[in-house]
Amino acid sequence: MGQMASARFRGREVPIRELARQHGKVWAFNGEVGMGGDPLAKYTRGETVQIRMINRTAWPHAMHIHGHHFREVAHSKRAPSPHWRDTVLMMPDEEITVAFQAHNPGKWMFHCHMLEHQDGGMTTWYEVA
Repeated sequence: MGQMASARFRGREVPIRELARQHGKVWAFNGEVGMGGDPLAKYTRGETVQIRMINRTAWPHAMHIHGHHFREVAHSKRAPSPHWRDTVLMMPDEEITVAFQAHNPGKWMFHCHMLEHQDGGMTTWYEVA
């Protein structure tokens, strides 16, 4: 839904037209559609984590991180919000970096809170061990 020509889905690279027509998937994180077998990232408990998110689509995305609250540390279009959050609304062509301390061990979801986007492939997970 932007510059994506293809993405990995169920272990293979699939063209965007096939993803949309046959699987109903049109979104991805770092080229991976949906909940892959491997986490997007692995963090050590107590580690300070920064996640840089870039919205290269024409749609807004409400990016939601389970298991931790974060603060914005950089924003491409305005001053970062000083408030603790678990969700940040990203507008088209925005880049936001968030930070948190990975204090809560487990396997946690990271997804777009717009449920059509999540169902369409914009969901993944990360691990804190």
